[in-house]
Amino acid sequence: MIKFARARRCLVDVATSFAAPGNMVKLSQRTVATMGLISPRSTSGNCCSAGSRNYSTQADNRKPATKDFDDGDRPPSDPEAVHADLLKRLSKLYDQELSRNLIVPPFKRALLYGQKAAVRDQAGDFTFIQLYEAVKRLAVQISHHCGSASQSRVAFLCPNNITYVITQWACWFSGQIAVPLNPKYPADLLEYYVKDSDASLLISTTEFLASAEPLAAKLQKPLLLASHELMTGFPVTNGNGGGQSVSPDQQQQQPSLDADISYLDPRRENLVQLNDTLVVESALNGEFYRDANAMILYTSGTTGKPKGVVLSYANLDAQLSALAHAWQVTSADSILHALPLNHVHGTINALNLPLATGAKCVMLPKFDSSSVWSYLLNVNMTTKERVNVFMGVPTMYGLLMREYDSVFGRNARMCDYVKTHCKNKIRLMISGSAPLPGTIFDRWQEITGHRLLERYGMTEIGMAISNPYLQDTEQRSRRQGCVGMPLPGVSVRIVEPDSGHKLTLEGKENEGIWRTSETKEPAEALPTETISGQLHVKGRSVFREYWKRPAETAAEFDGDGWFRTGDTASYENGTIRILGRTSVDIIKSGGFKLSALEIETALHEHPDTTDVAVLGVPDETWGQRVVAVISLRQDVAPETFSIPKLLVWLEQKLPKQAIPKEVRLVEEVPRNAMGKINKKELTAKLYGSETTAQPKPPVPSSGDEAEKA
Repeated sequence: MIKFARARRCLVDVATSFAAPGNMVKLSQRTVATMGLISPRSTSGNCCSAGSRNYSTQADNRKPATKDFDDGDRPPSDPEAVHADLLKRLSKLYDQELSRNLIVPPFKRALLYGQKAAVRDQAGDFTFIQLYEAVKRLAVQISHHCGSASQSRVAFLCPNNITYVITQWACWFSGQIAVPLNPKYPADLLEYYVKDSDASLLISTTEFLASAEPLAAKLQKPLLLASHELMTGFPVTNGNGGGQSVSPDQQQQQPSLDADISYLDPRRENLVQLNDTLVVESALNGEFYRDANAMILYTSGTTGKPKGVVLSYANLDAQLSALAHAWQVTSADSILHALPLNHVHGTINALNLPLATGAKCVMLPKFDSSSVWSYLLNVNMTTKERVNVFMGVPTMYGLLMREYDSVFGRNARMCDYVKTHCKNKIRLMISGSAPLPGTIFDRWQEITGHRLLERYGMTEIGMAISNPYLQDTEQRSRRQGCVGMPLPGVSVRIVEPDSGHKLTLEGKENEGIWRTSETKEPAEALPTETISGQLHVKGRSVFREYWKRPAETAAEFDGDGWFRTGDTASYENGTIRILGRTSVDIIKSGGFKLSALEIETALHEHPDTTDVAVLGVPDETWGQRVVAVISLRQDVAPETFSIPKLLVWLEQKLPKQAIPKEVRLVEEVPRNAMGKINKKELTAKLYGSETTAQPKPPVPSSGDEAEKA
């Protein structure tokens, strides 16, 4: 018999809570006094503000969700069978919605996984049903402020723990547009995001009230407080002062249902039967999520002010479906999460992807190389705490290698253990968000036995291109510096700027590199031509619009609906390589078209460099001359660093025409608040108002001869 022990701490009387929304989120007296939070306004007349349709699933003619259940007076004779039947009917309901091209968002799918562990953070482990019912609690508060299905923007500041998931999903449950903010950003940038998105509501956790309260006060926005208390209705101890412990007396007073009652039982009010159809109680229906927007993520702002990228639920659904198939993510996985949560990498790939498939997400408060190694090697942890998937950025892998050298490097037996354990226990390791230097790719394979899976994406398109998960043929192999082929459901086009010649590549499930191991048909032959040009993308995952910027949105699409990524890419031998941003990373020097990213990747491999930026500076002789801006490791003195030796070293890595004509040493390569280098601003800062420079002519060499047309 199924024991629903953990469900005892979850929401029991939803109807009572709906009638008294003020007790859903326990606001501190300081918050109330400082902000003067408005009382939840009535949502009458607002439920359908997203359109003339009624998207609510609530109604008065409800029926029991099981035939042999009599209005709650007589419990079913076999709770386990009742639960299995309800789960089967719920799965069928979701399958029917998907067959009608409707959307089942991640929070609804949580009901399929119930008491399975969903999230682990510093406060402990939480099940899918605990998470789901906490989401319902907060969603009530949001709806009272914004109205149900109103598509209001809700900006929130949450740490890397389950409060982020609760808040994001509660926005979706209520039918709003989630706008995640990075707490590390300066106040003026946070204010810009809130004003630009026209957010109707702010949500924060206790640790970020110092930023959230003045922001809400200045912009006259209501502020709600989210915490781990939403998981049980009582304060919890989270290990770092973020809550209070629950006394035994409080636990005894806490209302509970019999442990044998399924979370799908109608008495839990998660499911009801309406007109002979099973529905998810209080949630909006599939038609709403098919048409509505889910979130706004802001671009890095390297070419101007950050733009709000509007992603629909359909965009997210396409992303989750493609990645789950391509990377074979299942409910058996456990993903280690140490990424920022205001980017696609952190909030979609590493968080919603595992949760939507029933996998577990282990959330670290921040990246820490020692903590990551502890999880990867399962140090002092039980089997249920083990992780088998890790997603990171190249910098993280570099820091992990440094930690490895410090802790394990001199112990041969420990090195063997690390490699054996990672090969056998870790299923997949992924790198993205920046080019992966070859030294990291090769060394990580040496340390762990894993060839890192690189992929390509951006805020506007999510993940579009990926290396294969399976590595069983030459076609299905991960090559350093390459990002693979289009994901299932994504079309990619490379357009030569001069000739206009195009190559179109399409990703399909169970075809090409996405064929499953069970597929026996011969693989389709890949194009044999080589091409380099502008990268365009098309598919369900491509964003809907830039928020309140119709002209800029239209300018990014061609007449056939292809999104111009602004990147230059090449295709050769069955894989795609990203060469960089067309505007700043493609340097036209002496008749050659050079990739700044390839030069930067080589410079990153030098043992004395910590950060680099390669610029194309206007030049009368070369058109543009290649300039490398470099910061050195702390233990390397600038006066002892030899630039001529660096250039000689680069000759072993790059063609002669790509060797920088100039190298500038700086203490730190400047980055904006989102961690990106604005190369146009950096060029202006280093070279002032110069539009052309007149350096001394370089020494002629065969590599300096201009390429003929």
